[in-house]
Amino acid sequence: MTDRPNILFITSDQHRFDAVGFMGHPDVQTPNLDRLAASGVVFDRCYVTNPVCMPSRATLMTGQFPDAHGVRRNGIEVPDQPWGIARTFRQNGWRTGIFGKTHFCPLRRDYNADFVFHDWRGGEDYYGFEERAITHDLKDFVSELPTHYRREGMGRDPNRAFIRDDYLDWIKQTDPSLYPLAVREGLPEGQTALAPEIWTSELPVERHQSTWIANQTLEFIERHRDEPFFAWCSFVDPHHPFNAPRPYRELYDPANLARPVWIEGELAARRSRYHRERSAQQIDVWRQFGQEYRAQYYGMLSLIDAQVGRIVRHLEQLGLAERTLIVFTSDHGEMLGDHGISRKGLFHYEPLIRVPLAFYWPGQVAGGLRQRGLVQNVDLPATFLDAAGIAIPHQYQGRSLLPWCRGERDDSPRTRALITNGGEGPHYNPWPELRTLVTDRFKLQYYVGENHLEIDDLAEDPHELNPRDPEQEPALVRTLLSALIDAGSAASVWGEHWGRW
Repeated sequence: MTDRPNILFITSDQHRFDAVGFMGHPDVQTPNLDRLAASGVVFDRCYVTNPVCMPSRATLMTGQFPDAHGVRRNGIEVPDQPWGIARTFRQNGWRTGIFGKTHFCPLRRDYNADFVFHDWRGGEDYYGFEERAITHDLKDFVSELPTHYRREGMGRDPNRAFIRDDYLDWIKQTDPSLYPLAVREGLPEGQTALAPEIWTSELPVERHQSTWIANQTLEFIERHRDEPFFAWCSFVDPHHPFNAPRPYRELYDPANLARPVWIEGELAARRSRYHRERSAQQIDVWRQFGQEYRAQYYGMLSLIDAQVGRIVRHLEQLGLAERTLIVFTSDHGEMLGDHGISRKGLFHYEPLIRVPLAFYWPGQVAGGLRQRGLVQNVDLPATFLDAAGIAIPHQYQGRSLLPWCRGERDDSPRTRALITNGGEGPHYNPWPELRTLVTDRFKLQYYVGENHLEIDDLAEDPHELNPRDPEQEPALVRTLLSALIDAGSAASVWGEHWGRW
């Protein structure tokens, strides 16, 4: 194994598992990611531990399930643990940096405040990352603020909305005239109120947030080319709103894009009220703007792909490719109109809980290998440390995937996957808890306290259009519920015992 290798962790945000060329998508153009996947290892069935941002990122930072690390929903600060992935690398002599979206801290601790609370730049140390350049879902959160401004008679002032953000600081310093485009408030001219999250960005590509994130990563690599590093390049896109810069939006003709997976009336049978309510809220928008929504989403992904290509080429030019493990994945998925639903919510369809996962490390992992067994993002921190030859902390609940990356094992890394959504807080949707178990064939979704469960046969019905009737299959229900209880117990902390899978 390469002595003290570099680890380059690249993530997108809200990126469904099939929206890359290497997963066989008919429309998305991702040639750079496809090249990495063709020369590396792809895990076809990677599940997140929780399909919203903060809990999933807490898993990537701590190597634990949400039941153990405690971030069970958005709005709970990610714990800064001594065994966290960046701290562990730093303690062992690696340079550490994070660039782009973090979302380890709540954006607003006071939801009646007129600004977004940023506490991530205080002090010299940030979760073990020595260097960082941080930005967030700027347009999304600015779009939420005017309601409060109007209510309090404060007017609209984007300058008040974001106190500290490294990308916005850079925009202000380099080209202040572009600031309104970077934090566009309200609807672009000519857009309809039915689709406030869909428009084409007029920001120049070289000033776009995704380009800036890649630039920050490239500069870190250049600074530390002669020493081992752990770098997290964390793209904000394709998180909503969906607004690709014009050159990338024009790569796609909405009329020629594949339609969503959806059958009229499918949610009436054996689906929870949360499916039906979300679909009812969104179905008119989707019918009118759905293909444009997809074109914008794919354009955002193609821009990310281009930035990944820049980073990989730079590593190759520096002679670092064979010393660097590159891992690409996302924090959670996106419904993209399937079943009449967009974004995310209290339903665990495959496009929401599965994400792409590819490893690239010339000479160290197998080339052109596809692993079809179950894995989860909780396995990634252990894999990073194993690749670096660093002892895996006993608090980690994941397992190293390195033996499967090298083709030394062909069994499934996991026999089951556990996905949970914690009950949301007062400033989010008043949801119950949803706990889901996935096996090689079946998926069980259990809505805690609501006496409702759903079973899908992923082998017979991979698009989840016809759920099984639990009342007709009591033996299967008992088997899956028992496995769900066992999985939840293993993912929890009991006294001094850390559940391990």
